[in-house]
Amino acid sequence: MSTIPRSTNHSLRAILPGILILAFLLSAAGCSNIPGGGAASHNFWANITGQSGDACSFDRLTGQTDVHLTQGDSCYFTTHTPLEYLDDLRMHPMSHVLVIDVPRDWITPADVEHLMQQIDSTEPAAPVVSPLSSYRPFNQTSTVGNEALYLIEGYRAGKYPPALCSLHYFHPDKDEVRSWWEAYGRWNYPEEREAIRLIKEAYPDLKGYPADTFPVKSIRTERAPEGWYVAFIQEGSGVPIISARCYCVGNDRNITLTGTANQSVMVMVPEFSPKTCK
Repeated sequence: MSTIPRSTNHSLRAILPGILILAFLLSAAGCSNIPGGGAASHNFWANITGQSGDACSFDRLTGQTDVHLTQGDSCYFTTHTPLEYLDDLRMHPMSHVLVIDVPRDWITPADVEHLMQQIDSTEPAAPVVSPLSSYRPFNQTSTVGNEALYLIEGYRAGKYPPALCSLHYFHPDKDEVRSWWEAYGRWNYPEEREAIRLIKEAYPDLKGYPADTFPVKSIRTERAPEGWYVAFIQEGSGVPIISARCYCVGNDRNITLTGTANQSVMVMVPEFSPKTCK
């Protein structure tokens, strides 16, 4: 993630007219659900203009106090666990919570175990929205179960929040989540997309995979008892495969380069084995 510089009150006042104009244009274009008045509208403008307050408080995230528009701007997530946060969402169902990021590894496997027990809860809770989203869930409530699923998705995706809003942009499949939990989550094994993400984090030059532009870049995976085998493949036009790099992401999340193919490979991509790199 790129780091957005922290704004000061002085610089915020300097750019305030531009922000207000942008907000007006978004509202006029139908990109924002900012109402014309009432408490929700007041909270939105309070969040833009900024007020004093405790940076570690939950109120900061609801727009009741200071502005929260930059990464690392609130220390709430360094002083509260995901379960305490979920309880705060439950205690403030009529608010909407602004979150741009949380500390890395904030949601732990132990947290997910407890969150799985909450996914069926229909108790009202505050929805979560990124300040980067034009959509604002004013006068809408989420549920404890939905926000637990949103946290679980954040754990699986390696970032929270995992989408711009826990209501408008998030459509969880509880059956899929339960299947993931039984196969991977309960045992703290990496799933396929986590294995791919871990390799890309370790080897940034692979972040361009997959891609449809020539040369076409694709990813193939193969599950084994010891972990995931992953191949990053460059496809050719005259030959099926130009090159490939193969890795194993173990159940312990250690990454091992298992093979490379740096010359034309006369094997069709669907027949290429990530495990043997052939």
